[in-house]
Amino acid sequence: MEVYLSEEALTSFAALRLVLSGTNTDGFLIGHKRGLMFFVERIFPSRRGFFSSEEIFLSFIKLLDNKILGFYSYQPDQKKINKILAPSSYGKLFLNIDINTKSQLVIKPFVIEYQNDFFLSPIKFKSHRQRKDQWIIP
Repeated sequence: MEVYLSEEALTSFAALRLVLSGTNTDGFLIGHKRGLMFFVERIFPSRRGFFSSEEIFLSFIKLLDNKILGFYSYQPDQKKINKILAPSSYGKLFLNIDINTKSQLVIKPFVIEYQNDFFLSPIKFKSHRQRKDQWIIP
């Protein structure tokens, strides 16, 4: 599996970093999936922890016509990650966003998988400009 980030999504991630003071920013990835490729077209910020209940999450997916590919989170803790490791998130994309020592955003992609338990499985980016296992935004 691979992930492609549109220029709009990349710009939105960079802009969020500039306008938000805290690093506890979560949200949804919107786009489409074709075969084994996730195409992230844009992002949609959410409340901290993504959603208040699974019922609201499923309603949100329906409202956006099943275009929710997954989630992103800036420097997520294990509690946040555990919230999305659930049946309704199986097969969805997760972008873990950290800030490195040079104050750059480092985005690492995962897919939510299941084998006796839910877990994050690393995947790669489809890009010729960046390392395949992470995306760095200055």
